Amino acid sequence: MTLLGRYTVTSAALAVILAVALGAFVSAQATQTALNEAAATTVQAADSLLSPYLVKGDFIHPLWPARIASLGRLLRPHLIENGIQTVRLWSRNATIVYSNNPAHIGVQMDAPPEVRRALSGRSAAAIQPGTDGQMLAVYAPVRLLGDLVPSGVYEVNLDAAPLLAQIHTSRLRAWLFALLGTALLYGSLIGLVFHASRTMLRQQTVLQTAFEGTIQALAAAIDAKDAYTGGHSAEVSQHAEAVARGLRLSPKDIDAVRIAGYLHDLGKIGIPDHILRKPGPLDPAEREQVRSHSLIGYRILRPIPVDERVKLAVLHNHEHWDGTGYPDNLSGNQIPIHARILMVADAYEAMTSTRPYRRALQPMEAVAQLRAEAGRQFDPEVVEAFIRTLRMNGEAFPRGIRGRILRHPSHLR
Repeated sequence: MTLLGRYTVTSAALAVILAVALGAFVSAQATQTALNEAAATTVQAADSLLSPYLVKGDFIHPLWPARIASLGRLLRPHLIENGIQTVRLWSRNATIVYSNNPAHIGVQMDAPPEVRRALSGRSAAAIQPGTDGQMLAVYAPVRLLGDLVPSGVYEVNLDAAPLLAQIHTSRLRAWLFALLGTALLYGSLIGLVFHASRTMLRQQTVLQTAFEGTIQALAAAIDAKDAYTGGHSAEVSQHAEAVARGLRLSPKDIDAVRIAGYLHDLGKIGIPDHILRKPGPLDPAEREQVRSHSLIGYRILRPIPVDERVKLAVLHNHEHWDGTGYPDNLSGNQIPIHARILMVADAYEAMTSTRPYRRALQPMEAVAQLRAEAGRQFDPEVVEAFIRTLRMNGEAFPRGIRGRILRHPSHLR
């Protein structure tokens, strides 16, 4: 998955989490606000309704029948008008001293949390189950003239259906705003990131094109040192890339092989021209100088920010499968796969190209040489993969051909 794809998925997950958290928070706030507003309205109505008729003595002990009847006559019209179903007065010791339901009067019980809160001077509201559905219960402190602390608490219960409908609407709006807001924010961020990503991709493409051009120009300059190797590096790069694909290497490995194909002879910049262009066999000293080109190429690339796989392929592309190559006498799988591929592609390209000291071999002759050296100079698996790529390009080679092994300077270079 691309970096933009990972960012999109991750940010989408975070946006969903944010939307849910924000929606839950705003919904809870909307619910609490609706409860507080309903409590404030009810408290105000209860204050104006009850306070004028209450005295301190009402909260000392349960009211006597005459007092209950008197309060009932006064309150009944207001209860009906305001939709109040139950009114109860609590004393400080959690005794119900008055209720419009006579069965409750004189009952002492564990005070609910809302009563204790109201006794501390703060109103409270809660949605509670009732006999006819959900009820809104409001608890408020009763402060009579001259009281420093509440004398008691009045509890008012009314039908919660209208409030619940209001809360439901508020919560829907809260969730809608949270989801839409998060979606708009997410869309804006994704748009900005996508635009920035496209810009970076264009810039990366320009840089990659420039890099490729530089590599190809450098390879052409290297090949130009020898009139007989023009285009050699480009051919090696193409063959190596095809083999890497045939071996199903990763895209990064394929790219490394392709670039290393252009640069595998980079170190020849440090080899004198008269040695590279010598028409005959090299003497031991000259041969040793040619061998040094792998290390020279690696040293040139080492400080450059190029994939390390490319550098190691340039360093080890003359290592032999049996350990007789150079510069480090690596063998088998000790040799990086990129270098093993270059070894085969370079040898094939050298054998099928004309040199001053020999004619170019036909493809089937070169294939015979590769097969003969598989397991000694070359990785057998890479050789077979290379031959498969040649066949896929429309060339077929007899399997029985064998021939002498060429050990001329082109193989060493």
